[in-house]
This record gives sequence, C-alpha cells and structure tokens, in this order.
Amino acid sequence: MNHSKIPKTFKQATSLALTISAALLLTEKTIAKQIDSDNHRIEEATIESIHEELTEGRTTCEKLINSYLHRIKKYNFSLERGAPLNAFVALNPNAVKQARVLDRSFKQNNQLVGPLHCIPIAVKDNIDTVDTPSTSGSLALLGSQPIRNAFLVNQLRGAGGIIIGKAAMDEFASGGEGISGRSGRIGNAYDPNQNSGGSSGGSAVAVSANFAVLGIGTDNSGSVRVPAAFNGVYGIRPSTGLISHSGILPRGNLDGVVGVMARSIPDLAVGLAAIANKSDPNDPFTKQVPRTDSYAKNLKNASLDGRRIGIIRSVAGNEVFDASEKGSMTVFNQVKDRLERKGASLIEIHLPLFDTNRGNNMAGEAEDIDQYLGSFASTRRSLQDICLSGRTRLGEKACLGYMESIAPKYSDQYYSALNTFENNKNYLERLMREKGIDALLMPLSSWQPPSYYDDMYRTATTESPVSSNSGLPAIALIAGWTSAKPVMPIGFELIGYQYREGDLIGLAQAYSSGLPDRPLPELKTGRNDFSFEDICVQGINYFITETGWRSYEQFLKDAYGQTIKPAAYLKFFEKEVQKFAQENQQSVQACE
Repeated sequence: MNHSKIPKTFKQATSLALTISAALLLTEKTIAKQIDSDNHRIEEATIESIHEELTEGRTTCEKLINSYLHRIKKYNFSLERGAPLNAFVALNPNAVKQARVLDRSFKQNNQLVGPLHCIPIAVKDNIDTVDTPSTSGSLALLGSQPIRNAFLVNQLRGAGGIIIGKAAMDEFASGGEGISGRSGRIGNAYDPNQNSGGSSGGSAVAVSANFAVLGIGTDNSGSVRVPAAFNGVYGIRPSTGLISHSGILPRGNLDGVVGVMARSIPDLAVGLAAIANKSDPNDPFTKQVPRTDSYAKNLKNASLDGRRIGIIRSVAGNEVFDASEKGSMTVFNQVKDRLERKGASLIEIHLPLFDTNRGNNMAGEAEDIDQYLGSFASTRRSLQDICLSGRTRLGEKACLGYMESIAPKYSDQYYSALNTFENNKNYLERLMREKGIDALLMPLSSWQPPSYYDDMYRTATTESPVSSNSGLPAIALIAGWTSAKPVMPIGFELIGYQYREGDLIGLAQAYSSGLPDRPLPELKTGRNDFSFEDICVQGINYFITETGWRSYEQFLKDAYGQTIKPAAYLKFFEKEVQKFAQENQQSVQACE
C-alpha cells in the first residue's frame, strides 16, 4: 500500500470526498448526455428490433437498459404537459448489473439466453420481485420486501427479461383511475391530465411512453384491458388458470389473472408465452391446463378471412351500445368496416342468460392475504393489520367493514362464484359453437376515449363482465383515435374460447396488421423542469416514496376513498420537485 496517498487530515479527506462526488456527478451527467443522443433507438422498439441490435453488435444490453432508465428519468416526472406521468413506484436498482450479466453471457456463448433477452419489463407493484419491495400501491406495505420472486417473474428473468421497475397501480388493485397512497396519481400517456385507467395503469403508461417494451398487470374487472386501451397499447387477459398466482398479493384469486401489455401483437405473444409455458406446482389453478411455448404459428397464419365475429349488443338486459351517441357509433362502424374488409362476417349477439353477479368473487380473499403476508417478513401480518395501520386509502372503518364482508374460503359463496364462472363459460362457448363464432366483440368503456366520466366501466366491468365472469380470454385492441389534440385512443376487446389464446392472438394480429403506426404520446420536457436525468436510481426511488407519502397526507388520508384531481396534483408535485431539488440534490446525485 502506498501510504503517501492516504489523506492525513480531515480537510484533505473532505476535499477528496468532494472531488470523488463531483467526478461521480460529472460521469452521471456525461452518461446522460451520451444516452440522450441515442434515445431514438428505443422509441417504439420491438423485441425483434432490440435482438437485432444486440446480435449485430450495434449496442449492448447495458447501454440499452441505461437508455430506458434515462428516458424514464427524463419524462416520467415532467410537468410540461400538466400533471406528471408518474408510472413507477420504484426503479430496479439492479437492472444495469443484470444487463451486464446478460452481456457477459452473450459474449461467451454468442447467443441470447431466451426470447426476452434484455427486454425491459414494467411489473405491477402487487407482483413480488426480490429487487424492490412489493406494496400493492399502499403506504401500509411500504418497505415490505419479499424474499423470493413471484413464479412468473422467475419465468420472465429465465427468458432473459429485465424488470426495469415496479409499476404504479390503484391501491390494492381496487379502482380504475391510477390513485394510490404509495405513489399518488398516474397520468395518461397521451394526456397526463386524463385517466390512465386501472388498476394496472402504471404498466400501461410505461409501455405506451416507451419506458418499457412489455408491461405485466393483473386483471379482475378490466384492470389490464382498460388501461391498455386508454394508453393506446394492446393488452391480454388470459384464461383463468393459465398464469401462476404465486408471489402476487391475492386480491380476488377466483377471477383474477395476470395479463401482458405491449405495443405490438407479436411482442404481446412472446411475453405471454414466456409466462404461460409451464404450470406452477404451488398453484393448483394452473394444473391440467393446455400450454404452448410459442404463438408464432398463430401469428404466421393470422387471417380474418371466413371468420365469424359475434358483436355483443346486450348482456343480461344491459345495452352495450348507446346508439344515440354519434361519435361512439362512428368508431364502432369503423371497426365493423375493417373486419368486413378483411373477410370476417359479423353477427349480432344478445346474452340474456349471462350471470353478471360479482358479489362472491372475493370469497376467501382474507385468508389468502393473511397467508401471503405470513410467507415472508412483511411489514403487516394480516389484512386486519393493514386496516388498522392508519395508512390505507379507504380508512380504518371502511377497510374493516370490507374485510368483515368477505366470505370465507370454501364457503357456499366461494363455490357459488366458481359455479357462476363455469356456467357462464359453458353458456358462452355453447352459443359460440352453435353459431360458428370464432370470437365475441364488445367495447371497452362505451367506445369513449379516456376520461373521468361516470360510466367508464359500464361495459368493461360492473354491468357486463363477460370475460371476467366466465374466465375466458380477452384481448384489448385499438378501435380508433380522437380527432382533437392531443389524440386519445378508443378501445374494444375480442373474447375467445378457454385456453385458446393463440386463436385470439391470431385474430388480433390479422385485425391490426396494416394499420398505420400509432400516434406517439408527445412527451416533453420544459425549461423549468428539474433534471432528474442526473439522479441515480436510489435517489429516484427516494423521491417517489417521499412524494407518495406526502400526497397521501394531503389528498387521501381520512378522505375515505376520494380521488386526486390532476390540477391539484400538478401544483402539489411542482412544490415537491422544488423541495427535492433544494434539499436533497447534492446527497442523492452521487449515490452511484
């Protein structure tokens, strides 16, 4: 050891520390500028295009992941268009390290480790990862760090995927506006002052804003399909039992499923195959389910020629379409015309015998949550402990009331829910076979663009939950775009036969092929925006947590389920950014 290089005084040590910090900060800024110049490479990137870049040596996985992290830092908190996007509760502090491992593997073996090699994925905050806590969008679970990945996360990582971050969500997956005590409010990718959809809003926004290539969410009552459609991307809710529930906070396991979001149907197919290719020995719902490790054949043979699509007009007496709304019907007619031009024939369908009752769907939830929380050193021991924490959006009284209303596992209500799903499935599939129907079609949110209107879930969930209350797979597609600026997407869904996701993917690919490229969300930064690009991942995560807690204190605590208005959140967020810049900039910028 060269002792002459060791500082001998406190002054010298302080000077050296400041020099090192300045060097680290300078390096961070230099990297940010270099990445910014290459940022065009990741906008609308696909799995295929990324793998082409990697295999031809035009980039490395480390550079690619740094580019995505840089883009998130640059645009996720921008206030130039109004309220922030705020799509994440935490970025993965190990993402770059994991990218380096993939680079070493590729250099040694000259081959990709799997179909998701170096693909950045946003995973909903109720799905366990060992890199970041799992809070299900609630302050009550802040710091709750699982000791193992969810089964599906291991599948993603085994295929080479990199979890870029945990996506924001509605608290405990309850709601459809992207509001939580954990991170505040999520903004729509096309207009951050509008509804992101939920409860998997953060995953959808991340994919739409090109913060990730794939998004993983969960869906009980439209929580993958609605935010996907609201943010102009595709989303699939697979058949109940296809994807493992292990390592997911169990809100409504009877009808809940994990779904995938992507900007293209081929990417959606690859993402789904990666998590649907094997059963989970710890999840009995996944056993005896037919599986495939690829939907490539369905994509290759995609065609609507000769296919019959059933247009659902009513469900249990509820009218799906509002014929008096001219704008909505114009969009619907555009979808019909496109299907018919592609060779499909359309038939109107009414479902008078479909059971829309969802009153028993949460049966057994309390026991499931208690078991989940007891599987690792969670910050809460039980659902009751969560309710008594003083940190839930519902408030203590409402939370305890909800808990007491849940029917026990294996009760009459539990089996009644399962019977409802089975009867509905049989009813739909029998009708489809009798009429030679390949898929059913119905709107998401009444053929309306994203907004905060009162009936936004009228067709997708509460009154007409066709996919949710039958367990059949459904895929969200884009019907069209509004003419006003900023453009906003309008979505619909196709519903298929149980465990025939491949057929549904083929129909979706046939419908979407030849469509113009989607309008890109107009992400902007302003001259007055604080530069988060220079902040390391730990600093970003600190800011999200601190801002989430303060937004809960200001907007949600003791508010009994109230929402957060975009204009109020913008003003609040501006102050939080200023406070962060003034008080914490120096300490967090040099933390890597």
